[in-house]
Amino acid sequence: MTNYRSPGTIIDDALSIYKRRAAGELLAPDGKISVIIDGKNPLAAQGALTVSSAEETIAAVDKIKAAGLWGVKFYTSMNPAWIAPGAAEAHKLGLHVHGHVPAGMRPLDAVRAGYDEVTHINFILMQAMPQDVVDKSNTAARLEGPARYGKDVDLDAPAMKAFYAELSRRQIIIDPTLTVWEPLMTSDGSAISPEYAPFEEIAPPSVTRNWKIGGYPLSEGLTRDDYRRSFAKMVQLVGKLHQAGVRIVAGTDGSGLELVRELELYRQAGLSNVEALQTATIIPARMTGMADRTGSIAPAKTADVILVDGDVSKNLANLRHVDTVFLDGYRLEGKALREASGLNGMPK
Repeated sequence: MTNYRSPGTIIDDALSIYKRRAAGELLAPDGKISVIIDGKNPLAAQGALTVSSAEETIAAVDKIKAAGLWGVKFYTSMNPAWIAPGAAEAHKLGLHVHGHVPAGMRPLDAVRAGYDEVTHINFILMQAMPQDVVDKSNTAARLEGPARYGKDVDLDAPAMKAFYAELSRRQIIIDPTLTVWEPLMTSDGSAISPEYAPFEEIAPPSVTRNWKIGGYPLSEGLTRDDYRRSFAKMVQLVGKLHQAGVRIVAGTDGSGLELVRELELYRQAGLSNVEALQTATIIPARMTGMADRTGSIAPAKTADVILVDGDVSKNLANLRHVDTVFLDGYRLEGKALREASGLNGMPK
């Protein structure tokens, strides 16, 4: 990974990263950072700017802009009535608006109120969830509802097709983070999840132990296979969005090791290898306003490149086989980077 956007960093931490990079004390790209805004609530996101009115929402947006950051991420305990004024202020200031969908809203409500992007595929599936799930989506219902009902959603229903079409027409971006859901919904605890399995033999045992976890506890009356069918429906949903012309950006909600698996899941959803790769290169570069210098290999662009051993057009797993990295004007050897991070060989 040669660049990043962080959808939820504390302002002081973000400014520290930028300051140390500018001073030459930190080797890092000039990533784009958002700050979370959430309602004052016991369920508010950790590290969020918390608000209790539309006026405070606008003031929080102004604070993010004054810090020189890139975007605003609204969260699940926001009052739905505060989203539109907050998003309008953010757009006036040139900020990106994205986030979780607040309790009581469906994703279409959020984009009509001003979202540029919706984070996590479960919130896209929320369009088809029962109202009692939507009303409690700032609780575990945002996990348990899609796990219970996702398997039964008709992705080709007229209402869903109209939903995809409106997202496409509004040029909304979706960050699915399927790798969050794969272990939660498919794992029975007997094996390491696919996003980490390629690193199992080269990572420290203390790390690999944490990768072997059971799936999310089953709801009454459901089986692990029910949850697996709901996850399969999430993967299919990404394919439906892509077919409708909705832009997909690859996110992980993790440490970063999950990224290649995320792209492999997009391949399962029906994207080609090239299209899956674009979700982690040129599409996010365009989203962040950085496409003039990164996101593709072209004359006059920054040398923001990885060299890998293998043909990615034939097998996305070759993205893990990094030989050389060009980052921020430096050439870095993949082997040395792996050793510095505690990995003792090439991932599978």
